[in-house]
Amino acid sequence: EELLQEEEKDSDFPFDYAPIRENLSGMNRGNLGIIFARPEVGKTTFCCFLCASYIRQKLKVVYWANEEPAHKIKLRIIQSHFNKTIGELEQQRDVLRTRYQEEIQPYLVIMDSVGTSIEEVNEYGQLNKPDVMFCDQLDKFKVRGDFGRGDERLKEIYINAREIAKRNNLLLWAVSQASYEAHDRPFIDYAMLDNSKTGKAGEADMIIGIGKT
Repeated sequence: EELLQEEEKDSDFPFDYAPIRENLSGMNRGNLGIIFARPEVGKTTFCCFLCASYIRQKLKVVYWANEEPAHKIKLRIIQSHFNKTIGELEQQRDVLRTRYQEEIQPYLVIMDSVGTSIEEVNEYGQLNKPDVMFCDQLDKFKVRGDFGRGDERLKEIYINAREIAKRNNLLLWAVSQASYEAHDRPFIDYAMLDNSKTGKAGEADMIIGIGKT
């Protein structure tokens, strides 16, 4: 337990979730992490939970929404931060509005990133200096270059994402799909990453696969 506490002190972004923290204390600036799962299993829910935990630490978070509309992502992060249902948020709107302005608004930016290039993400990081960025879904971001195969394009995107994390001294979480091989499985591994078994995984410092139970 003392060793774990020391590791948490050394981590720039400790995990606020016991099942992960028992195996890995946290992530660091310059790291690229991948979160992946089959559709409708819980990728975005988990990302919103992580966002809320970073915001509680007063870290500046940018969420590039490329799958769900930006306003829905924002609402889910607010729900996670306050641990409230949508109905409870409505009932307590007046009280929570002030808390939102103080606790969330200064630390959270949601970007609607349909059609965004990975180069734009880098430029944003250079100009605005966030602590953490989420790219959901990173595979859909555009990247400059001519590629003979789809997996070559994906590898280039993930190489760029890793460089963004290092160059801008931030933590970048890439959100991706799992292949059909992962369907209905309780445990999945990086070989089940959609469209790339090694190119994407080879750039990551940490990969979290979310299975279905």
